[in-house]
Amino acid sequence: MKLNEVWDMGELIDLSADIYEGMPQLPSPAFPAVEVRELDLGERAKGREYVSYSQAIHMPAQVATYLETGAHLYPEMEKVNEVELERLFVSAVVLQIPRGAGEKVTGPDIESKLREAGETVNPGEALLIATGYNFLEDPGFKKTPHFRYDAVAWAVEHRCAILGSDIGAWQDPKEKPSFFPMFLKSGTLLLAPMVNV
Repeated sequence: MKLNEVWDMGELIDLSADIYEGMPQLPSPAFPAVEVRELDLGERAKGREYVSYSQAIHMPAQVATYLETGAHLYPEMEKVNEVELERLFVSAVVLQIPRGAGEKVTGPDIESKLREAGETVNPGEALLIATGYNFLEDPGFKKTPHFRYDAVAWAVEHRCAILGSDIGAWQDPKEKPSFFPMFLKSGTLLLAPMVNV
């Protein structure tokens, strides 16, 4: 990407959730609560003609809408701060696959919706799955749908650059084996939970 490039963006839709104190997230003790506090900068203001203000934010990296790399399980892999910006500017296919609490998105679901839409996901593109779930309305992710192993394997086999979804908890804890080791080792980026998909 070059700074002097001009992009026709058309309509922009923000797929990320705001970060704020008390926001819904995976319950403690897995992740600490988001904490935002005002910093007392009174000492710094002495002798100045103005007072400045700032906040301290304490939060886990996996809060609101986040990007995850293989380093979540494999520390030797690329970290989020090492992801090149170009990897985030990719074409995407968005599929609407409505699912309710505990229901799963499957590999055959993805294939069926792609046929129905007349779409193809090419290597290096993003696949975004919209189930209709909204994690902001479900503290603790009790009503989240999930991905079945074969859906995540589909994204890996088709070499998606990014797999994103509005799903709050991707893995059904009862399903074994977990797809996360296979998925994160692949280098496909995880983007979730999104909003407005």
